[in-house]
Amino acid sequence: MATEKMMILKMLEEGKINAEEAARLLATTDGGSVSSSSASSAVPRNFGSQTPSSPGPSVHRPASGPSGPSDGTGPRPNAPLPGKTVGSAVDDMGRKFGAFVKEAEPKVRKFAETVVEKTASAADSLSKSLQSHGDKRSVGGGSASYFPAAPTMSARPSKPSGPGVEEMIEIRVASFGGELNLTGLNGQVQVKGYNGDKISAKIFTVAKRAGAKAELAALGNKYYLSFDENDFERVCIDAFVPEAMFDSIKAATTNGDISLSTVTAVNVQVENMNGATEIAGIKAQNLIIESNNGGLRLLDTAAEMAKVENFNGPITISKVDISNLKSTTFNGAIDMQIAGFSAYDYYNWHVETSNAKLSLVLPSYSTLGYYVKGHAALDNVKLGLVGMNYMRNDRSFVEAKSINYDTAHKKVDLTLTTSNAPLVVN
Repeated sequence: MATEKMMILKMLEEGKINAEEAARLLATTDGGSVSSSSASSAVPRNFGSQTPSSPGPSVHRPASGPSGPSDGTGPRPNAPLPGKTVGSAVDDMGRKFGAFVKEAEPKVRKFAETVVEKTASAADSLSKSLQSHGDKRSVGGGSASYFPAAPTMSARPSKPSGPGVEEMIEIRVASFGGELNLTGLNGQVQVKGYNGDKISAKIFTVAKRAGAKAELAALGNKYYLSFDENDFERVCIDAFVPEAMFDSIKAATTNGDISLSTVTAVNVQVENMNGATEIAGIKAQNLIIESNNGGLRLLDTAAEMAKVENFNGPITISKVDISNLKSTTFNGAIDMQIAGFSAYDYYNWHVETSNAKLSLVLPSYSTLGYYVKGHAALDNVKLGLVGMNYMRNDRSFVEAKSINYDTAHKKVDLTLTTSNAPLVVN
């Protein structure tokens, strides 16, 4: 009988029978031996299978039970607590488990509701993102590359489609050296510098509630687009700004494109999520660009330091003059075409991508010296610069220096890395 009880309790522990079935079988053993038909009716059909379809939780047991007399009269690891029958112990276990389920049920329901809510929100954002990009023209052949037409004085872009309110706002910039922050929401942000002293902006909004306002505001020497994100579905801005009156300029948006052009500042920062980014004609000491899920283009720009990061999109860099450059992307190609190095005597560039090609077209003249380290983890490196002295020239790793590097008037150090695609320097 003891062996049969042990078997029943083990079946309960492994989840092959439930507490009610175990109690019924144990009650039967208290009244006599367990018949084979009774036991088989309570055991799942996969009992005895090497891989049960729904195994119970794994429970750690010591290699040997508690010490006791060797004649088998000592306590057993699976024995019920003193003063309680096996049936009452099983009943207690069933009641505790039932209480646990009842307590956990509202928590599980709340968790499920939260997951559904966040999933719906993410789907809604993705839908808006796709709609906002649906009418953009593709550039560069990649499905993730979308770029708006550059704004001009004669042809400003039309307002986004959909219900909303559009208004023109002007604010005068009182003095030099201020800060400008133009941030949109689920829509495009376009900022272009001009020779003047006013911020002239066309603002398009889709509000969630009546009376919600988005407006240009000034606080001291700080100028910004003011609105409560909780009050709006969408905020877009298309602005002309004084081209050289600000020390710091920031442009940002989500689920839309950004275009920033022809401004000069000490610090320029651009942030974009789920949209294309185009920066052109910028002069800055420090330039920071962070974007994802869209193409990024940096054109005709000069800076002492630039950090250019993209995720899930290509980077195109052309006609720039940047002393210290760090350009990184993931799941996107990097294409760089450099006309010349003129503003600085020393350049230090780190360029890295993955799962896509990295290519550079560089100038070559007698007063310019290159030091190149190129690594293509799972592909090959092709270095087409002339007059190079190779320290290492393997299929996937190249280290080389111009023969005239030590005496060159201008020096360019390049650290280039990619994977799963070739690295080409010409």
